[in-house]
Amino acid sequence: MKLLECTFLLLKNITVAVNPKLEYAVVEVKSLHEHGPSTGGAKKKGHGLVMKDEKKPFLIVASELVSKLEEKWGVKLVIKTRQLGSDLENYRYIHPIDNRECPVVIGGDYITTETRTGLVHTAPGHGQEDYVTGQKYGLLIFSPVDDNGKFTEEAGQFSGLDVLGESNTAVVKYLDEHLSLVMEESYEHMYPYDWRTKKPTIFRATEQWFASVEGFRLTAMDAIGHVKWVPLQSREPLMNKETIDHIKSIIAQKGSDAWWYMTVEDLLPSKYHDKAAEYEKGTDTMDVWFDSGSSWAAVLEKRDSLSIPADLYLEGTDQHRGWFQSSLLTNVATRGKAPYSSVLTHGFVLDEKGLR
Repeated sequence: MKLLECTFLLLKNITVAVNPKLEYAVVEVKSLHEHGPSTGGAKKKGHGLVMKDEKKPFLIVASELVSKLEEKWGVKLVIKTRQLGSDLENYRYIHPIDNRECPVVIGGDYITTETRTGLVHTAPGHGQEDYVTGQKYGLLIFSPVDDNGKFTEEAGQFSGLDVLGESNTAVVKYLDEHLSLVMEESYEHMYPYDWRTKKPTIFRATEQWFASVEGFRLTAMDAIGHVKWVPLQSREPLMNKETIDHIKSIIAQKGSDAWWYMTVEDLLPSKYHDKAAEYEKGTDTMDVWFDSGSSWAAVLEKRDSLSIPADLYLEGTDQHRGWFQSSLLTNVATRGKAPYSSVLTHGFVLDEKGLR
């Protein structure tokens, strides 16, 4: 029985991940259709030798994709049994290149049935999501790629080959000769490029060292005070009750946009006008949800007819990471409790195209 996975990065694979909520099927390849795999336009496609062998393989794929894969591969797939992805956890399979035993693990929502087979190859040494999965299962962080983007000696017979170049052809050839290639297909997909060199990037895990400054942080800050800085820089923000109350009164009268169009001098109390040139107003966005997230302070605490916590916060399901979260964090940070007693979330009304 074979687990299907993408050949790209195959040398670095440590495991295959499944979606615990998806149903998977063990299928037997029965016969090849005369017309062969669907060509999909000008894309290069072709069966691997294993599909032409007299002894056809058993494969594991997402149940939803069986009919699509029959058409794509030009074969008849007979379902022998079905299992949830959660039931496949810790199954073992043999890596098609170095014959090591590898586990099947549970991945995340990034594993879907939109394309491919419903199983995703996982290389903990070459990607954030894969790395997190590797840490969860205590997997080897394997990264056989050097600084020049070529395979190291750990890659065996593929050592020295360019990761994004000739190694792909070599790996495909090896898989086919060892009856581990179902189909070869050329396709276009999204891939990150370096904005400076305009070349594709390679993600790889590397050893890193970090020096803590905790032991000399205060000494460094003190040393700053004995240095002449040109132009003069203020070491501390001008933040006290007087300046905060002044800003609050401006926002109450003119709205938060006043911060953007008023000058530094106008934003300061009159006693600080002569020092306005020494300061500049910040324009960084701390959190796009901060305004709405602190609405409890401007509404619940300022109106005699209302009280905090609110009886109910009501919004769409997308606000768990938005308004609900920012309201919780701002209130807990300043008041030590949640700003609401209950939270109700709802879905959305969609049009005929499924859009909100």
